Amino acid sequence: MRIDLHVHTAASDGLLEPAALVQAVRAADVDVFSITDHDTIDGLDEAKAAAAAAGLTLVPGIELSAFWGSVEFHILGYFIDPANSALRAFLTDTRGARHARLHAMLSRLQAMGMGVRAADVLARAKNGNVGRPHLARALVDHGFVGSADEAFDRYLGTNKPAYVPRPDVSVQAAIGVIREAGGIASLAHPGLHNRDDAIPDLVAAGLAAIEVYHPKHAFGRAKRYRSLARRYGLLVTGGSDFHGVDQGDHAAAPGVPCLPEADFQRLLATAEAGGTLRF
Repeated sequence: MRIDLHVHTAASDGLLEPAALVQAVRAADVDVFSITDHDTIDGLDEAKAAAAAAGLTLVPGIELSAFWGSVEFHILGYFIDPANSALRAFLTDTRGARHARLHAMLSRLQAMGMGVRAADVLARAKNGNVGRPHLARALVDHGFVGSADEAFDRYLGTNKPAYVPRPDVSVQAAIGVIREAGGIASLAHPGLHNRDDAIPDLVAAGLAAIEVYHPKHAFGRAKRYRSLARRYGLLVTGGSDFHGVDQGDHAAAPGVPCLPEADFQRLLATAEAGGTLRF
């Protein structure tokens, strides 16, 4: 069984609509997958119907952005209840903050002679859950940069001229809302942060798993994070971080890498024991 618990759709910053993402998952011979869109669950209903038609298993998921001090982490949530009222209220607040952040970044770009309308960016975020990747693509389309990577390197990346930090959501709050929605919280791609000193605090806040398998966890990183999972008693998750294009930290196709089936079975057993199992 091939398992990929980290893929994205156009509901956040992926390029494929949910049904098209399901077809890409099927074409990659992945059997079980989780859509973990950034700060939104809007793609889950369409994906659930498409997955059922394709004979695939979809684990409802999400990826929340949160801060540990000044360090931004991403917290994955698995087996969440998309109808949970606390989760929905949290996401509504997050969406409003994203809009305010967009307008602040557009103002900075305007001051540098790069006029981009908010409507042009929001059109790329069909559900309004806008982020920097949408703005980067708008900058490419307007001819201000040659690629999304260039947009981040020159303007939108952390501490670059048009960067505006998100209003802080603490890792404790992100983990808490995932747990309140019946989910299992996992730390996404820890190798991108190299801040393993945060893990004890995250575990104390209710973190239950860590992403060991990720496209950027080569050169012994997967082995390192499996060792840390054992040390802290954490479950193991993993996936491709597929966004629809081979770019940056994302795999070129779903299932690269896959999560070993034994690790998924332990995750599944934990969800079943906690009464949170949802497909």
